Parts: sequence; structure tokens; C-alpha cells
Amino acid sequence: METIVKQMEDNIGLIIYIIIYLSLLLAIVEFFYELYKKKINKQRLGEMWASFGVFIIAQLLEKTSSLIFLGAFFFIGEYIPWQIPVNTWTTLLCLILIDFIYYWEHVIEHKVRILWSYHSIHHSSPIYNYTTALRVSFIDGFITWIFYLPMVFIGFHPYVVFLCFFLVLMYQFWLHTEIIGKLGWFEKVFMTPSQHRVHHGSDEIYLDKNFGALLSIWDRMFGTYQEEIHKPTYGITKPINTINPIMVHLVEYIDILRDLRKAKSIKEAWNYVTKPPGWKPRIK
Repeated sequence: METIVKQMEDNIGLIIYIIIYLSLLLAIVEFFYELYKKKINKQRLGEMWASFGVFIIAQLLEKTSSLIFLGAFFFIGEYIPWQIPVNTWTTLLCLILIDFIYYWEHVIEHKVRILWSYHSIHHSSPIYNYTTALRVSFIDGFITWIFYLPMVFIGFHPYVVFLCFFLVLMYQFWLHTEIIGKLGWFEKVFMTPSQHRVHHGSDEIYLDKNFGALLSIWDRMFGTYQEEIHKPTYGITKPINTINPIMVHLVEYIDILRDLRKAKSIKEAWNYVTKPPGWKPRIK
């Protein structure tokens, strides 16, 4: 088993480079397509800059969050007496389970405001292209790994868990575009740009839909699937109206602090941070 893991470690660098270059190629093709369609304007460039800015901030802390991710997994893995063999089938099983966990992590991030506070950054762009995929808070990497710890407790090798998580995460990049339409039968099983456009829509019919990352079957199973029936209004229901990357990070936290100042009890304050976004106390 250690030989297989070593081979995976040797190949992960190549996999990362291939994914990065393919993603870069997709982004370049999309940019020139948008130029051709005359979609590039000052407002769009501003939002693209904001997404790049958020990405740069996240990258400054990426190595630290990755060390915490891997460090915690390997530390716990040392104390697990059982271990699932590493082979093609168990790795595929791990990938499916990681995708299942991602679905529920994603649902929870939309339903618990303190978690929405960092996830909302990804949803805050009123445009939708490959730069939107980069708009992910630096806080994300310090929290989300916790959801995947059970995979190590089950007995999956920490490195396999990390690899599968990385693949699920990277799959989502190509979903962030308007230039790819519906993909027929493929959408019955896998997530596609059309389905993910719905997820980024702030229209009432699209809110809290299509949480899947790799597979679309979870949304169909748990009642959160919505087909794209018209072009979404991208962004969040309360627009942030800023392209400053720092403010993009801070807007929701500022709103939470404002609500906490209004809280009339500890219970009310607790509800402001743990209830879904938009929660308000009942007026008596």
C-alpha cells in the first residue's frame, strides 16, 4: 500500500500542473470570447479584479492552511488502528464519499450564517466567469478541512482523502462560465456549468439550489435540484457594491457585528450567527 501511496505522491505534482494549465487555458479562451462578444466593460473588469484580489489574499495564506489540513489528517491517521487498502476502487469510493460530504458542507455553509460569512464571498460577484471561481475566502481553507476528518477516522489514507478533496475542488473551476450551455445526459449524473449558474443565482427560484460539486445526484436525491430555466441574476440578495478585495472579505462580518449590537439577549445574538442568513427576531 505504501508503494501505491508513494506513486500518488510522485504524480500529484503533475496532476496539479495539468489542472492549473488547463484552467488557465479555459480562462484565456473565455476572455477572448467575451471580448469578441463585447461583454468586457469597466464594471466587468472591476469585478474580475476583485476576484483576482481575493484570490491573491487567499494564496498568501494557502500554504499555512494546507499544512493545517494535511497535518491534522496525518496526525489523526497515526492513531487509527484500521486502514482501508489503497487501490483504484477504494480511491474511487473515497472520491464519491468526499463529494457527498462536500454537498452537505455546502448546504450547511448556506444555512449557518457564521459559515455563510466566508462562503458568501464566493457568491458576491454580480458577474459569472472563470474569475468568479477564484473568489474564495482565505478563511475557507482554515475551516472546511474539519468536515473531512471522518474520512480519516473511517480508515482512508490521509493522502488519498486530500487528493480526492483536491480533485473535487478543482473540478468546479470549469463550471464557472456562461459560454458552455446545457450538456444533456451528462447533467443527469455530473454537475455542469448550467447547473452551477443556477447555484450562483440570487433569483428566488434559484436560491439554495444545486449544491453539488462533482455529482448532481445528491441534489436530485435531497430535493435541492433546480434546472436553469432563465439566465440567473448573479450575486447575493443584498449586493455588496464594492470591488475592494479587502472589503469583499469584510462586508458580511461587518453586517454580523451590526446585528449583534442590536441583539437584546444572548439567545438572540446566538441566533444571529447560527441561523440562516437574513434571520430576524420576531416582532412581538
